[in-house]
Amino acid sequence: MKKLYLVDVSSMFFRAYYAIPPLTTEAGLPTNALYGFTSMCIRLLREEKPEYMAFCYDRPDQSFRSEMYEDYKANRTIMPDDLEPQIPYIHKLTDLLGIKGLDKKGYEADDLIGTFAKMAEKEDIEVVIVSGDKDFAQLISKKISMYDTMKNKTYDPKGVVEKWGIQPEQMIDYLAMVGDSSDNIPGVRGVGPKGAQKLLAEYKTLEGIYNNIDKIKGATQAKLIEGKESAYLAKDLVTIVTDLDLGMNVDDLKIQDKDIPGLKALFEELEFSAMLKKIESAATDPSNKKPEKKAKKKTQKKTISVKVGANPESLNIETWTAQQLQDNIEPYSEFWGVQSEHGVCFSSDGAAFKIDAEDKQIGEILSAKDLAWKGFNLKGLWHDLGIQKPVTPAWDNMLASYVMLSKNSEKLETAYEAAFGEKLPELMGIDEILKVNIQMESSLKKELKKRNGLQVLEKMELPLVPILYDMEKRGVNVDTDELARQSKVLETDIAKLEKKIYKLTGEEFNIASPKQLGVVLFEKIGIPAGKKTKTGYSTGADVLEKNAKKYPVCQAIIDFRELSKLKSTYVDALPELVNKDDGRLHTYFHQALTATGRLSSTNPNLQNIPIRTERGRMVRKAFVAPEGKVMLSIDYSQIELRVLAEISGDPGLQKAFQAGHDVHAATASEVFGVKIQDVTPEQRRMAKAVNFGLAYGQGVYGLADTLDIERSEAKEIIENYFLKFKKVKDYMLDTVQVAKEQGYVETLFGRRRYLPELESSSSMMQKFGERAAINAPMQGTASDLVKLAMIEVFESVDLPMLLQVHDELLFECPVDEVDDQVEEISEIMEGVGQFSVPLKVNAATGANWDEAH
Repeated sequence: MKKLYLVDVSSMFFRAYYAIPPLTTEAGLPTNALYGFTSMCIRLLREEKPEYMAFCYDRPDQSFRSEMYEDYKANRTIMPDDLEPQIPYIHKLTDLLGIKGLDKKGYEADDLIGTFAKMAEKEDIEVVIVSGDKDFAQLISKKISMYDTMKNKTYDPKGVVEKWGIQPEQMIDYLAMVGDSSDNIPGVRGVGPKGAQKLLAEYKTLEGIYNNIDKIKGATQAKLIEGKESAYLAKDLVTIVTDLDLGMNVDDLKIQDKDIPGLKALFEELEFSAMLKKIESAATDPSNKKPEKKAKKKTQKKTISVKVGANPESLNIETWTAQQLQDNIEPYSEFWGVQSEHGVCFSSDGAAFKIDAEDKQIGEILSAKDLAWKGFNLKGLWHDLGIQKPVTPAWDNMLASYVMLSKNSEKLETAYEAAFGEKLPELMGIDEILKVNIQMESSLKKELKKRNGLQVLEKMELPLVPILYDMEKRGVNVDTDELARQSKVLETDIAKLEKKIYKLTGEEFNIASPKQLGVVLFEKIGIPAGKKTKTGYSTGADVLEKNAKKYPVCQAIIDFRELSKLKSTYVDALPELVNKDDGRLHTYFHQALTATGRLSSTNPNLQNIPIRTERGRMVRKAFVAPEGKVMLSIDYSQIELRVLAEISGDPGLQKAFQAGHDVHAATASEVFGVKIQDVTPEQRRMAKAVNFGLAYGQGVYGLADTLDIERSEAKEIIENYFLKFKKVKDYMLDTVQVAKEQGYVETLFGRRRYLPELESSSSMMQKFGERAAINAPMQGTASDLVKLAMIEVFESVDLPMLLQVHDELLFECPVDEVDDQVEEISEIMEGVGQFSVPLKVNAATGANWDEAH
């Protein structure tokens, strides 16, 4: 079957200019955009071996769209001085490659591409649009796809739905509402991607939306009415023309023979020494095109090379210089990278090499090539190499092992054992580490397919890597003066508590010593002791809290410990971690650590900053917004209880959330048999403890201890709860049974947690496994929701994401953008799950993190 490639030259050329760092010839000619664009073309010719291709250009004069709308593309910046002299060479390259170049007065490259795409489709010819511009999604069909060479990703109709949440034929109406900032197309102010998706899902078209405007309620209706004229203008502007009279047909676009002498002369002039050999191997003979079997893989991510993947033992690893790296690694290709204490090693397109990771040029060179990376712990590798921007992760053995095992997989040994069922050999050099990583990919991928884990890896974990990398590099602004002030106050308060404790006990001793404290509390004062260990009495928080009401010294010790930990772990430690160059704190997010899928962080651990006490919350005052901005915090409301309502299908819980009730008050109303408006604060407190406690396997003893009530009362509360919310109990019993039968439980998105504890001979371990079985689907689903929200927010919203802490996302937001950003981010976060139970978020802003709560 014929296949036509239509290249959006202007888009690809500009993207190459910004992707490749400045390059010049000895004569001073800038060549970075030419280098990137030419590399892309050669790669396309070598790998796809197309018979038919056209380079479609925008003209320098205005198109008909500027006549329709004076401000069309008015926000475009003037062409950079070092880009303009490169443009004539693109036309030279087109002619020398034997490729037809097209433009038309009054129209854009999009219209030429649209016309030829539809012309070819009618002739049953397959079309590939080479671009990353979302406008082309309106053309995609069974015969027409879009190939983004920068991301090495192909979009077919299914890909459009996955990426933009709409059908290809709805893209025009989608853009009519959300607009296009790159072309200065207005759209409907206040309607973001999620809102447009919901409206189109229900009413199908823009006309359908406005024909049913009376059914649309609230602020969305007002925005649509106000923006109607703008929406229809935008629709006209974004619609690609598909019926131009171009005076030619598809056969006129057949690639002609290359002018090899001319290309050689051009590449010598541009000093592209490595490209001629590559272009000579890009055959144009139709008989030399790829077999049909390989062509069918076009919609999948390309692999590095059959010889690399199949036989890594044959890799001959050389030592390269930065210049060799620059000359031999093609932009947009897949790229293996691994590191250890022995160094850094890479592989790409059949070549394997070591390089000096301390060389500052390495990060710049590799950043500019927009590679699709593979390796083990890519985020850590990018930090070590100094990669300058979020990049594309194609495969990470650490994350593959993590999804497969549902346990800490940060060590290569864990992933190796998961892949091959044996211990990692000792004393491996960096070249062996590269080889085993290449081998591990196919084994882990095969096992993940068996366990239905590939979707979790590809839809959640891999897309999250560049987001976390961006957050870690960006950091968060910290006011060290505020921390110094807090440190002095804490020092004074801790000293007061010391004196108080000494006065209450009648002697001075080392309060931080559990052994000395135990003797004073339990032997001298006579406080009822908890369990006694080999090293002395237990002075844990549970023992102190039990006795705090009767013995003031216990509460004083609790306060002493809290303030001491705040001072040492956060207030005094955080300034030492602030980067002296930018004044920001750069935490490290662990993505392959927890059994439930939650993220954790270190240096510092920002997930554990105390927020339940006033003194703990004070620490967040030091996390401040720069001038002209505010901290914006958006977090999910009662996300795990909403997930419980969704998973269990309990009508009582679902009704409470769907009606917008306070779920704890609604629970209290059912459990205690009173009207919701008559629920007392104490009843609500008890219901809240039940909601959170029972969901995580808490029994009568635990609830009695939490609420400080008799066990008989706790038993009655639990029985009443399960009587009113029967499906919650059914969920708990059924989940434990299923876990025992299959050895694992799953989140609503397919993330598994394996539970070997259920087979333990220890009854205590079995009970732990049962509680984990009940908890993991809820906490894991909540974690998955947060990750999916982060991915969509990062892709859709132009706002720096700073931190993720449990169910909260923290941003720096310009003051004048707060309302719009809150609306768009909230819309994304609330729509990401598409549950029968509504997801809700809370948003707040402030000069610091504490105020943004």
